[in-house]
Amino acid sequence: MANILAVDDNLELCKLIRTTLERDGHRVETRQAGRDLTEALCRWADCILLDVMMPKLNGVEVLRRLRAEGFSAPVMMLTAKAEKDDRVEGFDAGADDYLPKPFAPDELLSRVRALLRRAGAYTPTVLRFGSLTLDCSAGL
Repeated sequence: MANILAVDDNLELCKLIRTTLERDGHRVETRQAGRDLTEALCRWADCILLDVMMPKLNGVEVLRRLRAEGFSAPVMMLTAKAEKDDRVEGFDAGADDYLPKPFAPDELLSRVRALLRRAGAYTPTVLRFGSLTLDCSAGL
């Protein structure tokens, strides 16, 4: 059983995600906007499901902020934006998985299980220590 935070501005989709994950034994919290997240809630989460297209603060920016603050929980982006450049932007921001909408509940559940198996493996591509910065993605 894991603590899962789902953030999506679509209330019906939040209900579907909650129902699907709770049936599998997980504890689920939902929010409709990235600005509704608190540090305590994010630290509670073993996994975060994050919509990209949200008003005011989009999911990619939320993810960048979380990773900059040291959050290492796995993050899956949920979005209708499924073009290659969109996926690359999400992964470069620190996403562990990217699931285009619409999706089947059983695929969501399977991907969440996979993320939880690998939890804690996130390593940032930009490392900072004092005034020293090392961009590990520069040679890619």
